[in-house]
Amino acid sequence: MSLDLVSPKEVLEYIRQGKTLIVDLREREEYEKRRIPGAVSVPYDSFDEHARVFGHYEIIILCCERGAASLLAGRRLSEKGYRVLSLGGGMEAWRGPTISG
Repeated sequence: MSLDLVSPKEVLEYIRQGKTLIVDLREREEYEKRRIPGAVSVPYDSFDEHARVFGHYEIIILCCERGAASLLAGRRLSEKGYRVLSLGGGMEAWRGPTISG
């Protein structure tokens, strides 16, 4: 299985289509400051503990601060058969809607 990068614009389209889970791998504090609407917080350090619940979704989009952590975690999920995408450039590249708090 391969891991594809997606642009922020493509992420918005996947959100509109449904059956997509957005997983934010940053620390909870960063997640609370600014996140993609609908994203769930699963810090990278606890990622493997939570990965089993991802099977309910057709597509999993991972995001982190700059993109490196999501590529590492995404490869692990992809090897287990999940359809995984990574937000290219991470939250630094995100220009779509965000929420905080």
